[in-house]
Amino acid sequence: MPAEISNPKIPHRDQGFTLIEIVITVVILGAVAGILVPFFNAITHSADPVIRERAISLGQAMMDEIMAKRWDENTPMGGGPLNTAESTRGTVAPAATLGPDGTETRIDYDDVDDYNNTNEVNNFTDQNGSPFTLTGYRRQVTVRYIASNTSSIDQNTPTAAGTTDTKLVVVAITSPLGETFNFVAVACNI
Repeated sequence: MPAEISNPKIPHRDQGFTLIEIVITVVILGAVAGILVPFFNAITHSADPVIRERAISLGQAMMDEIMAKRWDENTPMGGGPLNTAESTRGTVAPAATLGPDGTETRIDYDDVDDYNNTNEVNNFTDQNGSPFTLTGYRRQVTVRYIASNTSSIDQNTPTAAGTTDTKLVVVAITSPLGETFNFVAVACNI
């Protein structure tokens, strides 16, 4: 039987990893994870700017449409003398009358307060009466009388009609992300 010949000059090495190899591997994997985590985070949130832009466009379009209208039914287009049904110099209309006049529809809205209490969810209508859908969005409009002689414009403390010639218009857009964008404007009877 032949005897095994061992060579004392060639060291016998056990199979496995050394502690240094394991540490280097962990460091490399940590560096790669540090690079990839923000990358994957950016990918998962990449639709956020588009959603926000749609919400802003939806709100700005409504505000532009509202502010292009007359202050009230009796105000001439482009403004005029302060002698209208809602002004302090004319017959005062109560704040409860803010909203569409009679059987007006969105296409017929002709003054700022016709838009009061507009509330659209998912299905919207443009100023020409054309419907469109934006799933997950909500658009609400509030119009209130406010005092034109105070330093703050506070939608939570509306003023009674007849004490002011100023209306506060707030368009609130809620996006599918749950964010609310408020567009605020003041319409004056001048």
